[in-house]
Amino acid sequence: MTSLYHKVSILLVAGLLSATFAAYGQKEKYPNVLLIITDQQAWNAVGYSGNKQIKTPNLDKLASQSTNFNQAVTPCPVCVPARTSILTGRLTETTTIRENSDVTKGDCYFPTFDEILSKRGYNAQVYGKYHSPEHMARVYKNPPVKGMKGTEPIIKWESNYVSYIRENFTKRPLKPGELYETTFYGGTVPYKLDPTDRYYKYMPSGIIPEKELEKKLSQADIHGVLDLSADFTVTAVQGKQTIEALERLKNEQFILTSSFHCPHVPITPSEPYASMYQAKDMLVPISVEDKRLNSPYNPGTIETPYNEKDKVQFMTANYYAFVTEVDEWVGKILKKIDDLNLTNNTLVIFVSDHGEMLGAHGLRGKFNFYEESVRVPFLFRYPNKIKAGQTITTPVSTLNIFPTILDYAGLKSIPTDGYSLKAVMEGTGSPKYDFAVSEWQWKNENVPSIMIRTEEWKLMTTHRKDGKNIEALYDLKKDPFEMNNLLGSNPERFKYKERAEILRSKLVGYLKDVNSPLVKGIEERVLIR
Repeated sequence: MTSLYHKVSILLVAGLLSATFAAYGQKEKYPNVLLIITDQQAWNAVGYSGNKQIKTPNLDKLASQSTNFNQAVTPCPVCVPARTSILTGRLTETTTIRENSDVTKGDCYFPTFDEILSKRGYNAQVYGKYHSPEHMARVYKNPPVKGMKGTEPIIKWESNYVSYIRENFTKRPLKPGELYETTFYGGTVPYKLDPTDRYYKYMPSGIIPEKELEKKLSQADIHGVLDLSADFTVTAVQGKQTIEALERLKNEQFILTSSFHCPHVPITPSEPYASMYQAKDMLVPISVEDKRLNSPYNPGTIETPYNEKDKVQFMTANYYAFVTEVDEWVGKILKKIDDLNLTNNTLVIFVSDHGEMLGAHGLRGKFNFYEESVRVPFLFRYPNKIKAGQTITTPVSTLNIFPTILDYAGLKSIPTDGYSLKAVMEGTGSPKYDFAVSEWQWKNENVPSIMIRTEEWKLMTTHRKDGKNIEALYDLKKDPFEMNNLLGSNPERFKYKERAEILRSKLVGYLKDVNSPLVKGIEERVLIR
């Protein structure tokens, strides 16, 4: 339920916007905004992070032209809550969009940056994966798709893509070692299974036992190479839609979101990208065989095949192939900006909603506060305004996208749980906080529900006074791979009481600043037992 404080805040925003629009109008030229967001791309799945194996020449070039926040943190390591927080500039406990199933809720009425700028005269459009509450999409002015109007083509992006594939792809007989991909591509497109795939052990016969077929198959179970032309992949379709939108919007002031599904599961790249990486050459995380004996996340539980180096190598090769394809389309999109002479007046933001474990700590996906899950790539480019080629190492949250976009549009006083990064990037100010916060698992008492991360330290705790989770404290300078939890069952855990309390104090101070309802529970939580 939305608190009285936040209801009042929403009303104040409405009043403030009315006054601000009357004062500003379109008298001063503000930038167009292009937000490029990927799904499930880890912070180090780009060449400019220092990763020597992955091929991302276009993102590397963009980074050289941008300010890079290299310790950026998602507000939540799960798709829908993270994207809703980015759109609204609010923590997940404030939006009440705490998990993916909340996408159907209508309880989050905080204005999005698209809504605010639309009222100011911007043409707001979004292409690709939306994955936020439907009512927030009502502001977009996307053209109709196959008779669909309003939010329908935006919300039904995935089913529309499946229809597109079925219309343009003739289903062929399977070859040995292949199955039809059924979790995302509609059962029309074959893929050649890799050893990481759940059904690989039944290849090449393809005869899968009935008991196995009765189990639910998820996108995360699918690994291999998709036999789909590069012109028809979901990345290509979403990239083309963005380029077409830029052509339509070239004479208008716009805020455009280009949202790529990849490198999200199912991890099934097509050629020529799949052949760019060989599994045998892939490095695996140092923590791949971590048994997590003093971890907040399923301590001692083995989650095969993500603790097996050879299987993770296949997964990594295909994941990198996905990222390279996205990189190619990012390059095409930025070239279109150049060709339309829009570069100097377009604020470009590149970010991912959350990361991917990719075998780190023997895990896959996200759903936790480890670095691979919670850290994301985060770039801002605005020629002659934002300093190019600089790296900011202070942790920041990506919910700061909201106030930063509005600041560049001349709006500086819109309520938010974040702060504008404009002065930081332009060299006229410093980060408001020396840490970033992430939330997840608000109702699961067995795992942490909140994390605070500084440059050197990370604390995972909970707002539940009696939660059953293990607390975690990591010294990120000495232990960057988070192999040694200094709390929990560590015999020397009481040595770190002062450090843990310093981090808790920072966390509570911030949560009080933003009127979070979690303050009391975090204050009362016993960190060391």
